[in-house]
Amino acid sequence: MTMAVQRVVQEDGTGCGLACVAMVVGCTYAEIRILAINELGFDPAGPFFTDYADIRAMLASFGYRLSRRSIFAGYGSLSPLSLLGVERAGSGEEDHWMVHVKCGLDRYALDPAGKVKSERRRDWWRISPISYANITKL
Repeated sequence: MTMAVQRVVQEDGTGCGLACVAMVVGCTYAEIRILAINELGFDPAGPFFTDYADIRAMLASFGYRLSRRSIFAGYGSLSPLSLLGVERAGSGEEDHWMVHVKCGLDRYALDPAGKVKSERRRDWWRISPISYANITKL
């Protein structure tokens, strides 16, 4: 399953959660934005800030389970596919979502931010996870 996960870039400044759902389920960003508008009541004009419950609901509609949110204590607790709640710009708050993929001995993060040029991030010293939740296909 994890080999097929492709990076999706967020099309809105606040759409990192939507892009992460698109990565996991294999849809386009636009398709997930429509889901958020129609099923979760998001304003079509945005913003598209998502919380854990929003992401859980969207993943569930595609047959995925998002585990309980846990405080990040190291990469060893992550399953082959996980959602990372990340701190950006020294804010001290969880304000960005990424997908973590572990395949065999390899692991990388898929960051939906458009300014990130790398498809697969492995710069662990720059990524500051605050929380995580493992993702499984039901």
